[in-house]
Amino acid sequence: MIIIKFLIVSEDQSISSILSKIIQDHNLGETIEYSCSQFISESYLLNIKAIDILIVSLPIAIVNKLISKFDGKIIVVSDISDKTIIAQAYLLGVEYYITKPINELEIVEVIKKVVKLIKLQKYMYNIKNILNMTGTKT
Repeated sequence: MIIIKFLIVSEDQSISSILSKIIQDHNLGETIEYSCSQFISESYLLNIKAIDILIVSLPIAIVNKLISKFDGKIIVVSDISDKTIIAQAYLLGVEYYITKPINELEIVEVIKKVVKLIKLQKYMYNIKNILNMTGTKT
């Protein structure tokens, strides 16, 4: 069984707590929470902790810097609903952009879709490795 690991980073501790509770209540994976300042000073943790999904409630400029350092999927939760900003986030590589106020059903469904994608990618990677191993033994 694949356990999905989440890193939640927010400028607002209440947002972080709400998202973490939703993930735990719906058994979607394991969560780690960071405040914005704590995370920025320790951003190397992205690679060390093998995080699958980064959920951020941060300015898009900070998200832009994170994308180049992070191999997993990114979900942005923001109170900015400007279509240009949202389009920019998607162009940068954000998987989903959710506008506040937080709707539990929306969060759960978005996370389920991203988890499904990650699991599918991991299964395909494993199958590819098995095929490569059997192909080299002939």
